[in-house]
Amino acid sequence: MNTTINKTIIMVQHTQSVHHTNRHAGAWGDWDLTELGRQQAAAIGEFLKNEGCGEGYTMYVSDLKRAFQTAEEINRTLGLTPIVTDIIREVNAGAGNGQPWEWYDANKIPLVGPYTIDYKPFPDAESDRDLWNRLYPFYEEITSNDLEKILIVSHGTALSFLQSMMMGLTVETRTSFRCKGTSGSISRFEIENGEVMAKYINVHC
Repeated sequence: MNTTINKTIIMVQHTQSVHHTNRHAGAWGDWDLTELGRQQAAAIGEFLKNEGCGEGYTMYVSDLKRAFQTAEEINRTLGLTPIVTDIIREVNAGAGNGQPWEWYDANKIPLVGPYTIDYKPFPDAESDRDLWNRLYPFYEEITSNDLEKILIVSHGTALSFLQSMMMGLTVETRTSFRCKGTSGSISRFEIENGEVMAKYINVHC
């Protein structure tokens, strides 16, 4: 972590998507926002403007449509140019991506015994360890680079992992404590002299 630069890191979970209303898994399924989701995202843009978020911020956005469209609506107010990346996509559910939840639950690999961070619901899915290893280089980049103001628009599980990293947890220890947001939730972390402060986590505007 860069201890010489103070940072503000704001995380936004994408707003209501079609998969929330049609009972399908999100994961790497590429869903559009609903009309309500677009309205929610526009409101987040106004909230972030009042938080001083705008000029000077670097915005990272997942390349999946529901996150990208959330960023589009936010940027009607903030006017940022997003850096679009697949690194902060939601967890990959493999064969379960975008499937109806009934199908997903009927076909996933049963969890035998206690939870393990290496469990995969489908052979081609990511485990928690896989997702952690995908996201950790991004965490190291945003906490060690020279950027002072960062805005991230991503997904619930991916952001919960980034939040755990911000709070100094490991992939093993986060099994006993984790943050869980809902669509449209916003978190703000500030780093001063290497100390991380969670100003708020998973609030709604």
